[in-house]
Amino acid sequence: MKIGILTFHWAVNYGAILQAYALQEYLKLEGHDVCIVNYKPKNYDDTILNFIRKYKFLKISEYLLERKKELRLSNFRKKYLNQTERVCSCKKISNLVTGFDVLISGSDQVLNPYFLATGEGNKNGSSAYYLGFNFDGTKIAYAVSFGCITYPEEQFSIAAKYLKSFSMISVRENTGKNIVSSMGIKNVSVAPDPTLLMPYSFFDNLADQYEGKVSRDYTYCFFIRNMKERKSLIKDRTRDLIWNNDLGDSSVESWLYLIKHANSVITDSFHCVVMCLKFHIPFVVITELNGNVGMNDRFYTLLTPIKMVNRILYKNSLNEIEIILSTKIDWNSVDMYLNALRNIGKKFLNF
Repeated sequence: MKIGILTFHWAVNYGAILQAYALQEYLKLEGHDVCIVNYKPKNYDDTILNFIRKYKFLKISEYLLERKKELRLSNFRKKYLNQTERVCSCKKISNLVTGFDVLISGSDQVLNPYFLATGEGNKNGSSAYYLGFNFDGTKIAYAVSFGCITYPEEQFSIAAKYLKSFSMISVRENTGKNIVSSMGIKNVSVAPDPTLLMPYSFFDNLADQYEGKVSRDYTYCFFIRNMKERKSLIKDRTRDLIWNNDLGDSSVESWLYLIKHANSVITDSFHCVVMCLKFHIPFVVITELNGNVGMNDRFYTLLTPIKMVNRILYKNSLNEIEIILSTKIDWNSVDMYLNALRNIGKKFLNF
């Protein structure tokens, strides 16, 4: 079958790109003709207008680092993702996917209400990831996330209308299942992130493509948010810490290398945790909010079945990091669990 994937493949984020690549490659292995529908609104482009409108000049150093990172990620997309021509408007997707048998929305937080309301700038919403455009084929949501635990009332009916046109829906988090069920939709399942569909060797090969080398022992600290605050709080003189892109390389390959060869990892990234599980690296997750609230549910959904929620640490309890990292992990049980998750995903995608 000819399958198109709609996801945040364009985000300046390692996990977003890897989950898109993993889903593409898994479906190809199943014999399908697969491509990434290259939809990206103009308001997410790196332009002077957006630079000013989003006040990026107030954090110029962060902007320059992100721009450098995007250059590397852009190369990865061109090399590995089979993308259609680009469209910037949800309305134009329909013509682009004529002749497709199946469209898959997901994974990642593609169904977040913020994008539905403002995805194409200002008050211009976008139903692209709800597949809210003319399409005669089969609509599937795979391991989608809402990025919230309660869907906003003002957009609830709109989201429900679009989701009811899907033939199959799976979500990434348990709270997502509750949201979809509350919309009157039955037969909703929880499925693993696409990165969990692919074996260890898939990511190991990418990590080995990094040409650099770190010869010392280190703990890798990777944070998507609040890194300045985390640096001020994580002051461990007994460990050699490498932060984010300290080596000067922002590529996907270097990121995977740093996780694979670390003694341990401290992070706030869901996909970084997934890679730690695959590479057998002890880790701690630092959360901004306390408990299973907000976006924390993705960690709880992933780690609860293997009794590893003790590795989810609220930011005000960082004194427990060493205790957690020194706790042994039964990696055989982890591998069995990851294999079980993969089978769940495979069963859902067996259409």
